[in-house]
Amino acid sequence: MRELWTGCSSWTSPAWNGRFYPRGIPDGDRLAFYARYFDTVEVDSTYYAAPNSFVVRGWARKTPERFRFSLKMPRHLLDPKRPVEEGALAEFVENAQLLGGKLGPIVMQFAPWFRAPRSTGVGNAAQLDRLLRALPGRAQYAVELRDAGWFRPEMAAWLTDRLVEEKVALVWSSLTFLEVPPIRTTDWAYLRFIGDHETVPAGQHGELRVDRTAETRRWASRLKEAEVESAFAYFNNHFAGYGPASANIFQVEMGLPALKLPSEEASPGAPDRLQRRLPVDDPPGPL
Repeated sequence: MRELWTGCSSWTSPAWNGRFYPRGIPDGDRLAFYARYFDTVEVDSTYYAAPNSFVVRGWARKTPERFRFSLKMPRHLLDPKRPVEEGALAEFVENAQLLGGKLGPIVMQFAPWFRAPRSTGVGNAAQLDRLLRALPGRAQYAVELRDAGWFRPEMAAWLTDRLVEEKVALVWSSLTFLEVPPIRTTDWAYLRFIGDHETVPAGQHGELRVDRTAETRRWASRLKEAEVESAFAYFNNHFAGYGPASANIFQVEMGLPALKLPSEEASPGAPDRLQRRLPVDDPPGPL
């Protein structure tokens, strides 16, 4: 693996005020400030509503050339009670492509209650299959499944085959209620370090509250062993309390230099950029 993109799940956390962001920073300046330290972000807001073209162009304008956005697919396009809307899918992807080379993967995040049926070809498996077949080309896709039934042997075999066929990555999710297997279906990987909403509730965000080093190291080891060309890894505040610091721990576990975050800087005006390329003396193939 040669490239690793490490960032956070959103750049808008109020808990970062006075910690990551300078106090009083205008909302419109947060993305550009965030992009001085990280070169990728997972956009949570697109799960709730598709952004218009003006917003998407603004994101592109405020970030450096090498920055990457991973967008969550809007939840209404994933609703198993509705037919797959090919036109709406195409419209969302077309709008996302206004980011140009800054567009990273598009993530299909299914809720835990999107449960696997007892057999393939029926229920939610059939719905997932229809969605995979309808995905527009010219984009990277990843799917997050948070029900253990998807990873039963028969279902996992079907799922793996379908994702390989469609060139869609299975999201490797670090969750407190489910062990997601690191099944590789593409030559790139997508990791989400989420945690839960109870261990570190929102009112306790802003600093590391739980030691997740062992969990982080475990996934870093799995990624090093995977035969992938690149990877995206994102950290939520709920994982350990403070997404930027968690991302930094992963950065170090992957053998890259630690990023000097704003609260740790002697001079806030001169941040260290995140190094996303793995050491050049590493041999080709898995780390």
